[in-house]
Amino acid sequence: MYLRAVTTAAAIVVVVLLTFVPLSSNDFWLQAAVGRMIWTNGEIPRTALFPFTEAADFPFFAHEWLSSVVFFLLDEYLGYDSLLFAKGFLGLALFGLAFRLSYRLSANFTASLVVSLAAMAAANYRHFLRPEIFGLLFTLSVLSLMVEFRATGKWRYLVACAPVALLWANSHGSFPVALVIAASFCAGAAVESITAAPSTRLRAGALAAMPYLLALLLMGLAMLINPYGLRLFQFAWELQGSGFLRTHIYEWMPSLSGPFVGSRGFWVFMAFLALVAATLSAGWRSVPPGGALLLLLFGSLALQTQRHIALFAMVSIYPLAAAMRAPGAKLERLALIRASLPALLVLCTAALVRYGNVYGAYPYFSESRNFSPLLIEYLDDPLRHGNVLNSYALGAELAYRYYPRLRPAIDSRVDVYGKEYFERLAALHTDEQALRQFIERYRVGYMLLLWPEFEAGMRGMQRLREDGWRIAFADHKVVLLAWQPAF
Repeated sequence: MYLRAVTTAAAIVVVVLLTFVPLSSNDFWLQAAVGRMIWTNGEIPRTALFPFTEAADFPFFAHEWLSSVVFFLLDEYLGYDSLLFAKGFLGLALFGLAFRLSYRLSANFTASLVVSLAAMAAANYRHFLRPEIFGLLFTLSVLSLMVEFRATGKWRYLVACAPVALLWANSHGSFPVALVIAASFCAGAAVESITAAPSTRLRAGALAAMPYLLALLLMGLAMLINPYGLRLFQFAWELQGSGFLRTHIYEWMPSLSGPFVGSRGFWVFMAFLALVAATLSAGWRSVPPGGALLLLLFGSLALQTQRHIALFAMVSIYPLAAAMRAPGAKLERLALIRASLPALLVLCTAALVRYGNVYGAYPYFSESRNFSPLLIEYLDDPLRHGNVLNSYALGAELAYRYYPRLRPAIDSRVDVYGKEYFERLAALHTDEQALRQFIERYRVGYMLLLWPEFEAGMRGMQRLREDGWRIAFADHKVVLLAWQPAF
């Protein structure tokens, strides 16, 4: 009992070091800005609104409106520095759900700890304060409820899937995953029944699949309770199939090619795949058909798009824990295994302290493009107002902190702005003539740029300097240019 307590404490320390890290995703600011408008006005914005260009009238599909409100309230009542704890406690909640699900399936402490920690590590490169984190929590919740029904036959577990689906559909675009999970359990139950009762195959399969099919329909109906109704499903489908996102946005790029290859997240993903292969080779006979189907479906998604690796990690808990039930029991009886696990967790802790989590963040530091305190102080001056031509990564925080006094050209909603607008703004950084025309047309008063974008083109623009553009502020992240004509 003492050894188990020590092992649990060491595992929690590992999860804390993985997830209790400062805010680093610029998408948080966009969500909080939208959430503030919903909270104060009682209405969901229907257009992009924030930009000073014609893009302000572009249609905006606020499918994550509930997450936006939550993020605004977190910042409003906790404050920026305390968002680290919100991020961390969400990580602990993920770990708790992962461990509980794994233990329910494997009935083994060591196996459950290994599976849940491996899933947390594989998903950690996506652990940001974004609506996606709620999607992962809902994934584990639906999986757990389906597993409970499969084990007990009690309908209350399937009925409980409906409110989870309702919250999911209003929080994150991954909500169709719930239907995929239900469909996989449905198909798995049919296969199991047909195998067990070959003489009455169709009837047995239909009866076994029926509860999950009803749960699927119930969740689908619950998902329709959202501000957009059935259009929400169309939006999710179009977003998943967007070729523009797959070529321009890092998180939508393939997992086995492009800039993701060679990163920490990539190597952790490779290690996780190795664990999956090793576990299934030893206990594949214990994996239910539904679990095998989920593994194949989400494994395929994870290989296609690196942002889906986190979902794959969570869904994999079901087949992995099931496969470990028999081998895990044998390992649990080995004193050497039980004694070595705390030592292994201590080594993991040392590595996290030395090198940071999967994206290099520590509890005291996380690389980000968030505004520095000096920039915030500079822009807090109410006399600074006007239109700001900004880098894509800086627009969301600019909108959250200073709209409408300062209006950005673009923020992190690339799905709203589209390829043409996105590429048009990006080209301005190296095309002086187009930039000067843009400035004149839209009466741009400031340019807020990341240093690499400034160095790539604007530093050498002589005509821009002659027009009166000067560096008004600079720090280690950004440079702010202001129009200061000579008198």
